[in-house]
Amino acid sequence: MSVEKVTERVYQVGAIDPGLMFFDRLMPTAYGTTYNSFLIRGDEKTALIDLVQEDTVDQLLLNLQKMDVTHIDYIFSLHAEQDHSGSAAILLDRFPEARIVAVEKVAEFLEVLLHLPREDMMIVKAGDKVDLGGVSLECVPIPFAHWPDNTMYWLAEDRILFSSDLFGSHYVPDIPEYPVDAIRIQEARTYFSEIMMPFRSHVKKYTAKARELDPAILCAAHGPVWYKPDLILSEYERMVSDKTTRDVVIAYVSMHGSTGKMVRLLAKTLSDEGIKVRTVDLGTAKDDLRVPIGKVLTETIYAGALLMASPAVLGGAHPLAAAMTMLIGGINPPIRYFGIVGSYGWGSQMVKQLEGLMGNHKARHLEPLLVKGLPREEDEEAIRTYARELARTMKALPDDEVL
Repeated sequence: MSVEKVTERVYQVGAIDPGLMFFDRLMPTAYGTTYNSFLIRGDEKTALIDLVQEDTVDQLLLNLQKMDVTHIDYIFSLHAEQDHSGSAAILLDRFPEARIVAVEKVAEFLEVLLHLPREDMMIVKAGDKVDLGGVSLECVPIPFAHWPDNTMYWLAEDRILFSSDLFGSHYVPDIPEYPVDAIRIQEARTYFSEIMMPFRSHVKKYTAKARELDPAILCAAHGPVWYKPDLILSEYERMVSDKTTRDVVIAYVSMHGSTGKMVRLLAKTLSDEGIKVRTVDLGTAKDDLRVPIGKVLTETIYAGALLMASPAVLGGAHPLAAAMTMLIGGINPPIRYFGIVGSYGWGSQMVKQLEGLMGNHKARHLEPLLVKGLPREEDEEAIRTYARELARTMKALPDDEVL
């Protein structure tokens, strides 16, 4: 990544990894990712906001060299996870005068993850301001967005909010200065679905706090700088709202075609009834499982219902359907309804298994729809009836609860 001027005092000097396929070996990153680090030059002090992952540190060091940085007073650590802190030892060796600034929880994690001595750090708390000369950074902790240690810093003089992972996206634009809004909003949704969605109640408060600060510029830890913050703040306000849509997502696996036939008939009937349907094949040969799982999670940010469709395997659900259901139960998307459909041969405990994997999710469970073998004419009529009843249920959602 080349140096990007944000304001007269603030520069993006971080790193990019456009070829990254899976973040944390889990989340699909079709457009790679960035590891953002921001240089702030006050009248008296120089600071860095966050560092970069260790294997990308050469980009950060080169950018600091381009900026003729020979002295750093403070390294503000907003979150201890290694994609933001992994290069700390290298930077401290290069700039031994620098002092890490962190809230207590960040300091605790840095000591555990990187063996950095806590006594060498400057510990701050909510409301504390660090003066750089002419500008100061105010500490705004945002625990559980998405770790217990996440912290924002507010640069009031330039109205810049450094928001840690909050409001981020995994997206390296082809032309860094001109990100495509449609792509980065979609990638922000994907990022939210897999990182922020389990903590929606916390994120809702922090989104309101960010809106209250009214930033002119929003600098997240991943993705392009938001020079029009209302774009991402409005999207987050929709994602953390209690409202839903009447859309239905069908995640499915089909081994020999029976479950696939059920899914196609369900999707057509729902569509005939005016319901928007998104089907995601968890077992498609062209995709690593992490790709369709990511698609399902992103769709469930707004979908009102999720159907899990599976054949029976060893008396239970297909392992891909079980893995998807386990993640739904853990990540806790705000779906209103959850249904289990599928085909079996000689017996199945898939309903009991999948309902157990949903854990304490508050979605209302629809009556299961299971067919023995390849659907017959009477089964097909039962499938159509199921779809029509689900369509009526979705249409009955009050208008004031629908986006």
